[in-house]
Amino acid sequence: MLKHFLAVMLLFVLGVSAYSQSIPSGTGRHTALGNSPFILDASTDIFNNPAWNNYYRNYAFADLNQFGESNDFNGNAGVTFGVGKKWNLGMIINRRQDSWSEFGRDTLGPQNSPIVPFMGLIGTSFSKNFHFGLAPYVSMGKSEFTDTAGNFVNTNSSSSLGANLGFIYMIKKGWVEGAVKFRMNGFKNEATSTGASTTIDNDGGMEIAANFRGWIYPTKGSKVALVPVLGFYTYSFQPKGNVTSGGTSVSFTGLNYSWMRINAGVGLNWPIMDDIQIAGGVTASYNTFKSDSGSVENKGTDFIAPAFNMALETRITDWITARLGFNKSINTSKFENTAQSVTNLVSNDAASTINLGAGFHFGRFSIDATVSEQWLKQGPNFVSGQNTDLFGVISASYNFAK
Repeated sequence: MLKHFLAVMLLFVLGVSAYSQSIPSGTGRHTALGNSPFILDASTDIFNNPAWNNYYRNYAFADLNQFGESNDFNGNAGVTFGVGKKWNLGMIINRRQDSWSEFGRDTLGPQNSPIVPFMGLIGTSFSKNFHFGLAPYVSMGKSEFTDTAGNFVNTNSSSSLGANLGFIYMIKKGWVEGAVKFRMNGFKNEATSTGASTTIDNDGGMEIAANFRGWIYPTKGSKVALVPVLGFYTYSFQPKGNVTSGGTSVSFTGLNYSWMRINAGVGLNWPIMDDIQIAGGVTASYNTFKSDSGSVENKGTDFIAPAFNMALETRITDWITARLGFNKSINTSKFENTAQSVTNLVSNDAASTINLGAGFHFGRFSIDATVSEQWLKQGPNFVSGQNTDLFGVISASYNFAK
């Protein structure tokens, strides 16, 4: 059923000539390659488009050393497995894919956020040319405080609910894919005390995104693929509240927030040899942000173009892969409100321009990591005298397909 699909994809996934071998992927690999949109990465592609669940069957992956603001472990893990010949199931745990953090922009916002995001994976292949995926998404949180006398109760709840829909369609000279993301983000804070109560929640919270990518061979038999990408994103919400005291009720609202992004680009993916792959291209994006209270409006825009991206991956030995990623962009930003207007022309942060990484492969198992920026700046311990970790982001994956 998937023979045609597999034949095309195997040309571009290094080190995978049989199911018994590892399939290197993960945030460690993707980051080391400069987060390039012109490469294939199993766990990243599954996360963005659940239709990839139909290809990477019986596959487990994880990011091992992601830490949150409190320095607590915040890694994530996922697994896919085939059910019969046509259906594929799976899940991804603790990997956030929503814009919940934007609620923190307003003082009316919540005091807790959803925890342990869960994404289910359901995929099927309607034919050898059309593959479909659905990924339900849920993340919820709740906290409650009551004083010892029982006179004051404060309850905070939050949630992010939605789903991803994706497809992969084989064409005569390659394939095209698309994915749509829908989220409803919400919070509610309730505080009650003797004779008074306050409720804060939100209007809106809808988040919609769509992304498309092609993998097109200009000529029959060509190994060089033309990779166009296109994306759209929008999100908005407005906090609101109500205070009741002594039989009187007063309502109030916060700022009305909205975001929008449009991005596009084109690049090439070029396997020079069996053990060397190069990918690169140019992208552009237009981002807008607005917060409006009726009397005051804040508005910001970013036009990021051109943004250059290059990625190089090469096998040094049978079990070691070296990676290099480069990205550089020019950002024209503008911020304005009722009092002022500021325009800046800047390049992106030099610290994020070059990424290095390595992969270690042992049969079906693979570990992929970025090289720590601090280690690059300070050197190993015996040079600098400082104890600096060699690796930054570390990912692991295991291919347990027969």
